[in-house]
Amino acid sequence: MSLFIEPNAGPAPIIQIINRAHRELDIGVYYLDDRKLLSAVRDAVRRGVNVRIMVEPKPYGMKPWQVQKEVRAIEATGAHFEYVPGRFVSHGDQYVFYHAKYCVNGHEAEIGTANVDWSGLGGRNREYLYTTANPTVVRAVQAVFNADWSRQRAPVWTHRVLVLSPGTSAAQILQVINQPGPIGVESEELGPYAPILDALAAKGKDLRMILPASINAEDQRDVAFLREHGCQVRLLPAKPIYMHAKMIVGQSMAFIGSENFTQTSLQSNRELGLLLNGSDLGTLQAQFSRDWSMRWKLKTGTKIT
Repeated sequence: MSLFIEPNAGPAPIIQIINRAHRELDIGVYYLDDRKLLSAVRDAVRRGVNVRIMVEPKPYGMKPWQVQKEVRAIEATGAHFEYVPGRFVSHGDQYVFYHAKYCVNGHEAEIGTANVDWSGLGGRNREYLYTTANPTVVRAVQAVFNADWSRQRAPVWTHRVLVLSPGTSAAQILQVINQPGPIGVESEELGPYAPILDALAAKGKDLRMILPASINAEDQRDVAFLREHGCQVRLLPAKPIYMHAKMIVGQSMAFIGSENFTQTSLQSNRELGLLLNGSDLGTLQAQFSRDWSMRWKLKTGTKIT
């Protein structure tokens, strides 16, 4: 089991999973256009690996021609390709996404916060990736992919192994937030989602949260709400590191995964994450402390405190 931190790790952790695939490889992601990773997929197909890839057909802000270009690049590898199930696709004003980021090769799995593109893998984002050969986790990730590929519901038991949306992820994330003692939180979005927001506010001074300075007006109001309850929140500019991670770390457990703290993410999207403990806590705590202590300058020359 290994925890990797972007942008330093680059695409290597995922490429290793691809390169070690013997018979099968499944990838379920929001978006995929990393050239090194696509090259590794092509090599896997050529050596006889059965590769299946699912992606989101309507990533937020992307034009149809951009998605078509992405799909052509995937299909050029020789992998079997499908768009994700329709229940995870936005319709009209209803924004629902296949927002998970994972791959599994039959004996290893990777779960993370990073989209499979330049910004997520070695570009400029803060991201966390986790690779594991734990057979229970690998079997659960494989079961989720198989269910989505065949347009079925993920088995109930997978929700006991993974932080999985839609379903039980909100309760699992609340468990991490509500653990005794201080917690550090890194996220691209805050909400609004009352159960999560209220739990964060209840931590008071024991909550330290890092969000990007580009959060919208609604998230800014939620930040003000947290600060009124004594919580510590820092808004950091996009450079040199953009805060795209979704991570919570405390004294006894941690969470990393694709889930944002929004109602859509936790109740409607396909999202996938993990609860961590042991030595991974120290690694996450150390990275959070480094991110918290950074003094990144805004264009005005003022410092973030």
